[in-house]
Amino acid sequence: MAETMDSDQMQGMDAVRVQKMVFQARHGCSPAEREVGATFTVDVDLFFDCSAAGLSDDLGDTADVAEVYDIVQEVVTGTVRNLVETVAEDISQALLQRLDIVEAVRVVLHKDRGPMAGPSAGYEVEIFRW
Repeated sequence: MAETMDSDQMQGMDAVRVQKMVFQARHGCSPAEREVGATFTVDVDLFFDCSAAGLSDDLGDTADVAEVYDIVQEVVTGTVRNLVETVAEDISQALLQRLDIVEAVRVVLHKDRGPMAGPSAGYEVEIFRW
């Protein structure tokens, strides 16, 4: 099981933020959600010591944002899940497992529509993992 930390524990840590990545996918519990699909917007914060990259100016000393995008895209457009919480967890675990430099992540996953009876701008989940 993943350990969790809150934003207070991340204070003082360096972060690289990749924002507003947009994907089409079919996550959801209802047949209609899976048939129609939705737009998912993802923000990730990657927490690690950025000082080596700042001094070296070398991509190998940081988290490559192109690789971050590819990982997030692979997860969001991959296996269809019932819950956005599961998709967010899958994103966080993939980032932590594949990016050795990253110590902790924050993932915000927004779905533009849901199975609600009235108008809505959608909903989102936010998780922190390390």
